[in-house]
Amino acid sequence: MTVYDYARSFVTFVTRGRENNARLQVESVCTLRDQASGSTTEYFFFASCKSESVFVDRGLFSEDNYDFCGIFADEEFAIFRTRSTHTHGFREEGLWRDRFEDVTFHLEKVEGQALASNREIVQASLDHVPLIGRVEIGEATLRAVLEFPIKTMNANDIRDVYQVDTGPLAFPDLGADVDRHIERLSPAYVAYNAPNFADFVVQQALPIVADGQEVTRVTHYSKRVSLPARTQVIGIIA
Repeated sequence: MTVYDYARSFVTFVTRGRENNARLQVESVCTLRDQASGSTTEYFFFASCKSESVFVDRGLFSEDNYDFCGIFADEEFAIFRTRSTHTHGFREEGLWRDRFEDVTFHLEKVEGQALASNREIVQASLDHVPLIGRVEIGEATLRAVLEFPIKTMNANDIRDVYQVDTGPLAFPDLGADVDRHIERLSPAYVAYNAPNFADFVVQQALPIVADGQEVTRVTHYSKRVSLPARTQVIGIIA
C-alpha cells in the first residue's frame, strides 16, 4: 500500500501580486467520499506557524500573536487563527481562488505495510519504524478516511498493547448541515488502541466561567467525540 510521505509533502499558497509563496508542510489528509455521487475530495491539513510580518528588517512576529494553520483542497480552503481568547475571526473559509492568486500541491508517497497485530505494532514502535495512522469513519452517505503520521505512540511490550495519540488533523462532522464540505472540518487530535473505534478531541470555543458568569472564551481542544471506526497502523517500508 502507499501512504503520503509527510516529510516531503507540501501545499503552497501564493498571495495576491505574488508577494509571498508560503510553503506549508502537510500534517495530515482527510479524504471525504460521497457514497451517492461517488465523488472523492482530499483535504490537506497544513502545519501551524505564528502570525508574522513577512520580509521586514526587524520585529518579525506580530504583537497580538496567534497560531495559524488550515486546510486546502482542489477548490476549498479553511484558515484557523487561534489567539489567547476566542474571536469571531478564528475561522475563515471558502473557495481559495477568491482569496489567493494560486495554490499548488507537491505530494510524495512511499510504500507502507499495514501491521496486522498488536505485537507487530509494538515491535515496530520499539524499532523506531516511521508509522502512519489511518482511521475510517462514516455512514452510508458520507465516509471519511483520515491519514496522518503517528508522532506519539504508547507501547507496552509486556502486555503487547499500544495507543496512538497524535494530531493535529482535520476532523469531519459528517452529520453537519453545510453548503461546502470544508465547513464540516475542524482541527482535532485522535487516539485509538484497537481496530474498531477512535476517540477525538476537537478544537472549539470554550467558555471560561467565574462566579457563575462567563468572563471570556478561549479556543481549546475540548470537545470529546468517540466513534466506531476502522483503524490501522502502517509501517513505512525502508
